[in-house]
Amino acid sequence: MRYLQDLVAGVTGQPFRDLLHLLTLPPDEMGAAFGLLAAIVIACELARIALGTVLTRSRVVHVTVCVLTFAFQSLLLAAVLIAADRTYGGRGWVNLGLVLALFVLWYTVGQATKLVRADSEGADLGFMAVGALITFPTGLVCAAIT
Repeated sequence: MRYLQDLVAGVTGQPFRDLLHLLTLPPDEMGAAFGLLAAIVIACELARIALGTVLTRSRVVHVTVCVLTFAFQSLLLAAVLIAADRTYGGRGWVNLGLVLALFVLWYTVGQATKLVRADSEGADLGFMAVGALITFPTGLVCAAIT
């Protein structure tokens, strides 16, 4: 019990505050922010293909796979664009370029999932188009306002 108390006593929320700070796309830490978002995109695609391969008949897994395919990623990127614009105004076009690079990464990793499972949606252009319709208008509005 003492070991558990010592372990919990040293826990702080600073790592979570640092991650949230990176999600605002700070200009002096763009590499780290891009790396974090790229890791999230890659993790979503890998989790999607892993769940779809292992639990093929589960309805919950099917819904999770659909959410990971476009909704989570595009909503996260839209929220990041809004947070970045509110925190560091005037960088809307740079942030849109960064998100465009993440969409290229998203497509590439999605296509790579077809190596694991040929019947995978991969980088389904329909889902990606819906994701782009969520993400890019948000970014365009943010860029135009500031």
